[in-house]
Amino acid sequence: MTASASTSTYLARLIGPVLAVVGVSMLLSPSGYMASVADVLRSPASLYIACILDLLGGIALVLAHNVWAADWRVIITLLGWISIFDSAFFILFPVNAERFWSPLISSPLLPLWGGVIVVLLGAALSYFGYASRRA
Repeated sequence: MTASASTSTYLARLIGPVLAVVGVSMLLSPSGYMASVADVLRSPASLYIACILDLLGGIALVLAHNVWAADWRVIITLLGWISIFDSAFFILFPVNAERFWSPLISSPLLPLWGGVIVVLLGAALSYFGYASRRA
């Protein structure tokens, strides 16, 4: 199934601002972000529930928008597939997933680089959802 242009625009309008706000919050409060990540990782129940929700969101995104075009719409598709694989990995192999992600999560540069990347993704999707005439 191919998503229509209106589906792509709708999803860009939905996801873009959320990513932008999350990214800005990572940049404005890096210690708060790192504390939140640490709290979730220390609680197997919280991590499991977060991964279930992330898996549901990823599957819903891919079901609605599995577009492999050489344009901005592929960002939405990639976000869906990344959510599916990452959350499934955490659910199925929690010890291996924690070992894999631990160096990145413990890095003090995570909020800076992660925040910049998330803001840029959010800004790009917001642009294509709201401002672009081609959307």
